[in-house]
Amino acid sequence: MLAAKAFTQLLMSLSLISASALAQVPTNSPTNIPAKKVNAKNVVNQYCGVCHKVPPAYLMPKKNWPPAIRAMANLSEKRMGGEFISEEIGTIISDYYVINSPEHLPILPYPANVPASRVFKNTEIAKQSAFPLVVNAKTVELNLNSNNELLISDAEQNEIVVLSQVNKQWQETVIAKANVPVNTEVIDYDNDGDKDIIVAVLGDFPPSEKLVGEVVLLTQVSPGKFKRSVLLNKVGRVTDVRAVDLDGDKDLDIAVSIFGGGFVGELAWLENTGSGAHIKHTILKGSGALNVTPADINNDGKIDLVSLIAQEHEVIVAMLNQGKGKFKQVKLGQAPHPMFGSTSMKLVDIDNDNDLDLLFTNGDANDLQMDPKPYHGVQWSENKGNLKFVYHDIGRFYGASNAVAGDLDNDGDIDVVASSWHNYWEDPQRQSLIWFENNGKQAFTRHNISNSPRSIVSLELKDITGDKHLDIITGVFRMDLMIEMVMAAQQESNKPSPKIEVEIETKAKLLNSGVVIFENQAALNKNTH
Repeated sequence: MLAAKAFTQLLMSLSLISASALAQVPTNSPTNIPAKKVNAKNVVNQYCGVCHKVPPAYLMPKKNWPPAIRAMANLSEKRMGGEFISEEIGTIISDYYVINSPEHLPILPYPANVPASRVFKNTEIAKQSAFPLVVNAKTVELNLNSNNELLISDAEQNEIVVLSQVNKQWQETVIAKANVPVNTEVIDYDNDGDKDIIVAVLGDFPPSEKLVGEVVLLTQVSPGKFKRSVLLNKVGRVTDVRAVDLDGDKDLDIAVSIFGGGFVGELAWLENTGSGAHIKHTILKGSGALNVTPADINNDGKIDLVSLIAQEHEVIVAMLNQGKGKFKQVKLGQAPHPMFGSTSMKLVDIDNDNDLDLLFTNGDANDLQMDPKPYHGVQWSENKGNLKFVYHDIGRFYGASNAVAGDLDNDGDIDVVASSWHNYWEDPQRQSLIWFENNGKQAFTRHNISNSPRSIVSLELKDITGDKHLDIITGVFRMDLMIEMVMAAQQESNKPSPKIEVEIETKAKLLNSGVVIFENQAALNKNTH
């Protein structure tokens, strides 16, 4: 587990992200409007619409807008290379938002208690820790003579771990070290008959311009033994890697999403030139890329790349493969405002019509105002052909961090499982894991699964138990503990104090699970949940 001082340093760095959001500024009434009569809405549109869509005032409570406007003014000054929003203009914008925003955000109602045919029994299998930071947990087949294998990206211990199930017991094997590993791709990259692992290395938690990201290749040299090599480094924070032949030369290249932060970030691909050499090509510049997913989205026979880009962009883009390493950007959908808080995106045929739809979540609230948002949730965009997509809501869900799709009740249609990493955890009726049952016509009914463990970020559906029903494999990233400590740190003026050190030491004695499997079982009766 993380040492107390190390975790304190992590919390302090995270607290810098939210410092402006946590500042308590009295704003019961707007400040004085400058003497010159102005149309405040026009000013807001003129200045706030330069870099992104203009956010509606209802997105945050009154008290949070003034520090948010100051933060945006500072950011714009850095971006423009000089003052862009003067103090006078900042006052006009701030007053506009204070006047038009609510005192408090509305609270999502509790969902109706609808009977379900399936229930889920949770089994904690491994990775006990005081502060679990499992970013990714996925089923793999590394041929290690086990019944089931899970590959874990553990950002607490900075390890890639294989969990192997042998005779119903789970065993942990550390196969490599990496500084904040966040995703893996398992594939026979060197075409020698066994499985290798490509690792996306974030390098650091908070969004920043630090060039700490890496792409690491773990080449399997003998069963369970891997050779580590770095294919790309000194780039922004890397969030995803996928092996795919992008240039049609019959070898595997690597698509890379580099979230970065600030003015650093891109979508790129590593051209495999043979003999272990790679050349990096930038496809799209800009920070905020959460993933990169290969698919022939326009059915022209060439593999394209689809990415969800967060930050102020909040957009899903397709990079259409034009051949010879060239790509054309097409926007598939964009959120209605820059505070949407995108968290995940999958390509999946939700409506069983043999094309790829977009399943995506929004639930990030760890920046300007840290309360769970009533506009967080799960949605899908229906593929209508010709790169046209139509939005459909599935359900509002605080802090939605991830969603995956599969037929949970074996009725022939596609259901959806969703997780939360940011919620009102003190309320036992708020859930960390839910599922939406599809009636076959893409009308979804929500069913609660569990409120424990809190803060689930990784999801996968796989029949682990062998009963021909999809189970849910979850990775736990205790964002709630981080936020709790950030709040305490802010109250201590951003300085680690003996009090905070004691709190961390106390929590370090309480072990929490990092990987939990929810076994899919038949409900005992119609009214069982």
